[in-house]
Amino acid sequence: MALGAAVLMVLGVEPAVQAAPLPAPAPAAVRTASGALPAQAPRAASAQDAPLHLEPVCGTPGKNRAMCYALRATGQPTLTGLMKSAAPAGFGPQDIQSAYNLPADGGEGRTIAIVDAYDNPDAEADLAVYRQQYGLPPCTTANGCFRKVDQRGGVSYPRSSDTWAGEISLDTDMVSAAAPAAHILLVETDNDDLRNLAAGVDEAVALGAKYVSNSYGRMGDLGTDLADYGASYDHQGVAVVAASGDYGYGVSFPSTLPYVTAVGGTALTADPGTARGWSETVWTRDAYAPGSGCAQNQAKPDFQHDAGCSGRSVADVSAVADNLAVYSTFGSGGTGWQRYGGTSASTPLITSLYALAGTPRPGTRPNTYPYAAGGAGINDVTTGSNGTCATAYLCNAGVGYDGPTGLGTPAGLAAFRSGPHGTLSGTVTDAATGEPVGHATVGSGLDLTTTDDKGAYTLDLPAGTVKDLTVRAFGYTTTAPVTLGIADGQSLTRDFTLSPIPRERVHGKVRDGSGHGWPLYARIAVTGSPEAPVFTDPVTGAYELSLPTGADYTLDVTSELTGYVRQENTVAVGGKPVKEDFALTADPDAATAAGYRLEVDGGTEAFDSTTAAPQDWTVIDAPGTDSGWEFDDPLQRGNLTGGSGGFAVAESDNGPIGPHQDSQLISPAYDLSAGQSAELSFRTEYGYNPNNQQMSVDASTDDGATWENVWASPKVSDTRDHLTVHVPLGRYAGQGDVRLRFHFVANWGYHWSVDDVHVATRTLLPVPGGLTAGTVRAAGTRTGLVGATVSDPRDAAATTVTTATPDDPAVGDGFYVLFCAGAGAHDIRATAPGYATLTERTEVYADLTTRRDLTLRAAP
Repeated sequence: MALGAAVLMVLGVEPAVQAAPLPAPAPAAVRTASGALPAQAPRAASAQDAPLHLEPVCGTPGKNRAMCYALRATGQPTLTGLMKSAAPAGFGPQDIQSAYNLPADGGEGRTIAIVDAYDNPDAEADLAVYRQQYGLPPCTTANGCFRKVDQRGGVSYPRSSDTWAGEISLDTDMVSAAAPAAHILLVETDNDDLRNLAAGVDEAVALGAKYVSNSYGRMGDLGTDLADYGASYDHQGVAVVAASGDYGYGVSFPSTLPYVTAVGGTALTADPGTARGWSETVWTRDAYAPGSGCAQNQAKPDFQHDAGCSGRSVADVSAVADNLAVYSTFGSGGTGWQRYGGTSASTPLITSLYALAGTPRPGTRPNTYPYAAGGAGINDVTTGSNGTCATAYLCNAGVGYDGPTGLGTPAGLAAFRSGPHGTLSGTVTDAATGEPVGHATVGSGLDLTTTDDKGAYTLDLPAGTVKDLTVRAFGYTTTAPVTLGIADGQSLTRDFTLSPIPRERVHGKVRDGSGHGWPLYARIAVTGSPEAPVFTDPVTGAYELSLPTGADYTLDVTSELTGYVRQENTVAVGGKPVKEDFALTADPDAATAAGYRLEVDGGTEAFDSTTAAPQDWTVIDAPGTDSGWEFDDPLQRGNLTGGSGGFAVAESDNGPIGPHQDSQLISPAYDLSAGQSAELSFRTEYGYNPNNQQMSVDASTDDGATWENVWASPKVSDTRDHLTVHVPLGRYAGQGDVRLRFHFVANWGYHWSVDDVHVATRTLLPVPGGLTAGTVRAAGTRTGLVGATVSDPRDAAATTVTTATPDDPAVGDGFYVLFCAGAGAHDIRATAPGYATLTERTEVYADLTTRRDLTLRAAP
């Protein structure tokens, strides 16, 4: 057997790709235990938001190769599919749009190209989940928004890579976040060779892209770079953008080229005390930071005037490079929702800014635009460092230009637009009261800005005649369009007044909808409204808000009690009050809702037979498969999955077993019709070979006519190891005929072992009892006590801790909700450090909430 890819990776050597192709698809050979197909059977915080540590998605490249600059948080749980109970951890599209003053639906009519190495077979499917999660419009091959090509513009995609797959997901998600209406062109090059990547840029431009993102690089600045690759990155009238790197002070090709926009990275923090609402510093985490420095082998561009570097200074601009939500399921780290970072994130964001700003003028190089803007449209980042250097500004942020962040981060689109421009400013006030109107949108087309809390705005506009400029704000009538002329460098002032729209009462109750029916303490937000959310009464579940008439609104309801699925309802507000009730579902996957017990019903296949597939299980081998799924341990490995006894295994690259496999192990039909949700778990062990071996689990509800992926192999280790995999199957709950397929495809790969396949339904059943809710306060001061323990002494499981409620002053800090099993009289006990223990008798009513406020006296 040849030295394995895992061992080569440990040695820092890239494994060679075998020349032998995978066998072409053809009619399948079927073998079962009986020789026949089986018969059918009848953005709140969470634990994920804890401080993260990063690891590179791609390894160290070989000579004349590039590495992707994506970084991924370590130790993240497997979270696949749409998040129902809470938003994914990390910044999402709305955060990015808010931080950089971007339109929520920008990019229409633009095509943004992404150049990456290798193939991500799940790129489009993963992108669909990301966009659906955040309410972005679908971007698919079918609707013409998404297109994937090889480096020659065809569909002969390169072999997949479970490392670069994460980079591809990061890039497509960031483009979607910044420019939701833009089309995406994904160019996948044959491998990470610098010449192939350069060819990918050329192909992207040939296919019409005016904006090309390159989230990769090779460390250093060589004197031959411009001659070898420069022409591919020099396309006048095209924004070619590249990452500055993730390893601190030092430069990286191709961001060193004088025609490329070099992108640094920042750490973004919500800062409500500022007019912008956000603050930024140089991004650093663990050993990682944006690249910067002086590329002395490249001529100084005319647009750069910093005195400390005689060559090309890096970077030009920057954007957030930390704590970004990404959805990726393919390959070693494809565990679903994850947090990513690196200048690989900031690069597609900046590329998208160019697209939002408009089409670059022919004959110009867009990396000059931010410099020509004279500071307009830029947030100057003035703090932070990415290392040590002889010329301080090249590694330390400061006022004006610096290496780690360049000129700064986007403040709207003005800095990324070609051509002359002027400035329009003024205030927006309420026509009835004269009070300032905050969060109003002023602009025309893609040239938009938002007023601050004092109603003030500043808007950069292209010189010339600006048509159809309007002002709109939630709860107000949009102004009539106006036309104005503005000259290059001119500053105009114009104030606007907005007429308020009459409002009407919207009210109702929020209750549990899974059996208890008790009132729920919940947060209700109006989608698209800048106004603060309202909260229900914790005891009655009642809420009330006032909304402008003449429109439909989406009410987004999130329970403040853990374990419930978020719900959205649309209401039409006319000339009379609207009553809208909500019944939230306890989430059977989370199984954390108080007052419910989880019932799991299913069975396990242990693969104890060593002569054939288990009863009603099927093995399908494609023609050319040297060996497929076996059950007799042909190489006498032993069961290394963590299970015992027999197991299923697919072998590759081990004599006498041949090197080519395309083998499916298909389960009998599972009846999941009785469950609220469902789950799959199995034990597995395999040799890690990301380039030559693919392992996946798929599900079908039509007897195998079509399959949907539910799991793809993560990297466990480079040695023999075992893993117990848990896969949520909630989307198949209620289905009476669900089959699973364990699919192994290899070309000189290693092996995959599977044991103890367990499929079960999950159902939450109500436990008789009721809720007690209230606040715990200190005697005398009446201050809410956060962190006090409230419990039922007769039930060890009945305990909770009081919390702060900063967004709901009507409730106050020290709030608690406690489930008590069984109706009737209960003792409620409250304890807190420095206070005397208090026990009070409380009557608990079945399926209702009882109010019980508690006051603790200081300990003697």
